Amino acid sequence: MPSFSHSVELTQPPEAVFPWLLEEDKVPQWTSDLQSYSVEGPLAQGATVRQTLEVAGGIKLNMEIVAYDPPRAAETRFETNGVKVVSEYSLTPNGGGTTLTQTLEAKAGGLTGRMLIPVVQGRLEKKLTADLERLREVLSGS
Repeated sequence: MPSFSHSVELTQPPEAVFPWLLEEDKVPQWTSDLQSYSVEGPLAQGATVRQTLEVAGGIKLNMEIVAYDPPRAAETRFETNGVKVVSEYSLTPNGGGTTLTQTLEAKAGGLTGRMLIPVVQGRLEKKLTADLERLREVLSGS
């Protein structure tokens, strides 16, 4: 899957936006199809995030936080069904607000992964776009 990015303009500064990206009490407020979400240990590089999505009977993901640089950037990685996924958040000050960009890159590790990516790519891009738009709505109401 070629990488996919989506950006949203937010009225809050990066310091106010960054906590919404990975904190346990905030992520469920804007992430669709989320059954459960928890962070093991302190929220920092090396922490594990466990989440279950209501897709295909419940997909359980164990994501590793591989970069944690508040309030500028964060990156997570996980692997499922032979596909390695890297998700990166970048926050750029924009006047008094923030441009938030999420970039997702998936690489197939085998035949199953290569077959799976074309099937889920469009749905995943729509989900990520809708989730970031929902985050903008949640933050504009707070």
